[in-house]
Amino acid sequence: MALEPENVEELENSLARYQGLDHLKVKKRGNSLTIFSAQTKDQHLHARLTHLGGGHWGLSLPRHTGRWEKTPFTGTMDDLVETLVSNFGFYLEDISA
Repeated sequence: MALEPENVEELENSLARYQGLDHLKVKKRGNSLTIFSAQTKDQHLHARLTHLGGGHWGLSLPRHTGRWEKTPFTGTMDDLVETLVSNFGFYLEDISA
C-alpha cells in the first residue's frame, strides 16, 4: 500500500499532542514515515514508522551506522508515538538547542 499525504498529517498531528516536539517534521517514502528535524544544515533522523497493513505500524530507530534498526514495537500510529515519547524520548530531542 502506498501511503497518502493524510498519513503524514496524521503522524504530525499525533506528535503535536506532546509538548516540546514542534521541531519534528515527517516525510513519506514508500510504505514508511520518517520523523526528522532540519533546524541545522543537515536532516537529523529520529524514528521511522513502517506500515504493516490493517492500521498497524512498526517502529524503527536510527543506528549510528546510518541504518535503521527494527524494534519489536508494533501498533497503531498513536500507540507508537506514545511508545516513542514514553520510552525513547531521547531519540526525539532537539539537537539544535
